Amino acid sequence: MPESGIPMGGWSGAGATRELHETIKTFNEGATRQTAKLIQLTWMITVLTGVMVLEVAWQIWKGLC
Repeated sequence: MPESGIPMGGWSGAGATRELHETIKTFNEGATRQTAKLIQLTWMITVLTGVMVLEVAWQIWKGLC
């Protein structure tokens, strides 16, 4: 099929495969950053929850004394 003017990579799908690999790589990098942010936010929520529990315990102790 060389007479049609289409490069061999176009027929074999090599270009599309390469583009797909790059797209997957880009997606995975974005997903990794998003996962890291979610883990960070989860830890922040955990810390804030602990602070709130300590504050409630302090208020209860203060009310009993």
